[in-house]
Amino acid sequence: MTKKFNAKSTADQVLSGVDLKGKRIFITGVSSGIGLETARSLISHGASVVGTVRDLAKAEEEITPILNAEKQNGGSYELMELDLASLQSVRTCADTLLDKGQRFEVIIANAGIMATPFGRTVDGFEVQFGTNYVGHFVLINRIEPLLVDHGRLVVLSSQAHRAADINLDDLNFERQEYDPFVAYGRSKTATTLFAVEFDKRHRIVESEQPQ
Repeated sequence: MTKKFNAKSTADQVLSGVDLKGKRIFITGVSSGIGLETARSLISHGASVVGTVRDLAKAEEEITPILNAEKQNGGSYELMELDLASLQSVRTCADTLLDKGQRFEVIIANAGIMATPFGRTVDGFEVQFGTNYVGHFVLINRIEPLLVDHGRLVVLSSQAHRAADINLDDLNFERQEYDPFVAYGRSKTATTLFAVEFDKRHRIVESEQPQ
């Protein structure tokens, strides 16, 4: 990549001149924010996007007009229900994708929550750690076979990983007072470490390519 981008670069600027026709891309959390804008721009450049939302009925009502407007350049989209705070929902989504067997050039782990009041997922994890990290960890490892060779996994993080290390002895704030920003930082540290390890385990280096 020779172009340089910064914090103010838009999705359309990054994808300027890029033809994504024939490319399938999976994105978690496309109902708002970065996820919605990412999906919109990818579709407008011809990609076939499969995006997840927590509330399918609400998303179809609110974001379908936005995504429909971008299909004129050959792109398409499909919405799937996924609640990352429920491992049952995660496994159901993953199994649906695996049953279909359609592969992806890119998987984008975008969905997340930030600095929320204390809570737990249905599986008992502190809600930010459980949603931002555990849900994505289970989902991505489950659907990894659908990522094409030389495909890309994109895991969204932030500078929040600098705010807190992971406390393996107290993942769920059972022994210390809950701090929403510390909890968020922990979840992002875990997410970053997951991305590094996934790359280490699945990267195809030039020497391993068939001759």
